[in-house]
Amino acid sequence: MTLESLCEGHEVGEKRRESLQIAIDLGADQKTLEQLRDAARIYRADYIVLPAHRYEGLSRGRGWARKGRGDSAVWGERTDDGYKVGPGRWTVGATDGFSRKATNDWTVKNIKVGDQIWTIAN
Repeated sequence: MTLESLCEGHEVGEKRRESLQIAIDLGADQKTLEQLRDAARIYRADYIVLPAHRYEGLSRGRGWARKGRGDSAVWGERTDDGYKVGPGRWTVGATDGFSRKATNDWTVKNIKVGDQIWTIAN
């Protein structure tokens, strides 16, 4: 499979094209390439950084990334760009410090690309 045939009919940015070409060079199969092409986010590592919610950037805003609920919840690691997380169903949320609170849900998966582990999020 070529990069051109994989991207035909899809809007694929330059960074995504670069990742897809690396995956092709590593011998990824067609299903893996399609998952990489269609993912909302790709990270060429065994983790991914999910973006912080927009309310978090407000003057009194606070944010979080959580997988699960209650005592069994796992919290994402805060970074400059968002939250570093591994595979699973994650909720990234924030409050503006007043009455607004909102969340974004993400499904994060590890994918084997050649001999490497990459991570995608949708």
